[in-house]
Amino acid sequence: MTDYQVHTLSNGIRILYKHAASTITHCCFIVNAGSRDETERQTGLAHFIEHLLFKETERRNTNQILNRLELVGADLNAYTTKEYTCIHASLLNQHLERTIDLFEDILFHSTFPEDEQEKERGVILDEISSYLDQPEEAIQDDFEELLFKGHPLGNNILGTPETVARLNSEDINEFIAANYNTSEMVFAVSHLIGVTFAPRIKDPSSTQCESTFVT
Repeated sequence: MTDYQVHTLSNGIRILYKHAASTITHCCFIVNAGSRDETERQTGLAHFIEHLLFKETERRNTNQILNRLELVGADLNAYTTKEYTCIHASLLNQHLERTIDLFEDILFHSTFPEDEQEKERGVILDEISSYLDQPEEAIQDDFEELLFKGHPLGNNILGTPETVARLNSEDINEFIAANYNTSEMVFAVSHLIGVTFAPRIKDPSSTQCESTFVT
């Protein structure tokens, strides 16, 4: 018998819930889109988008995004792999609704302003420089480049200075349209279930998550 529940919303998003007898909730939103889904000229794009998700939405500016959970003592972060992108948070149980609202906003309503693109481009170029200065970090990527030669899985997640320098709004919008499909998303949560949360997991006909994550 499994110790978790899975519910699929009408838009295809899967909710994975696991009971945790704790005052702390851990949750994440996983999108089945990583560096393996990039074209050769777009190397580094999935990671570039992950950075920009925290910059501006139709409702919030950068400070409002970052402070939304920080003000209640929660931790918000994200990472990109070759196979998926993950946004995750750890928070007190009572702030789960607040977190779901923020996840929905940054995933479906980010605006990717060009001035923020330029700022994050500089941040990522610094990341690449730092990475190149640490050969012990790069050896695994060197191996995968040989193993998956000619395939996106062989490319570095960060991209190269040349590819990152030319990424633009058109690339971002094209990648999101092709890969950020709700049927390729999972919201996973480890939570002490309560009366306000239980119906949203168990009732497929009328749930807050259903309305929250419809795009």
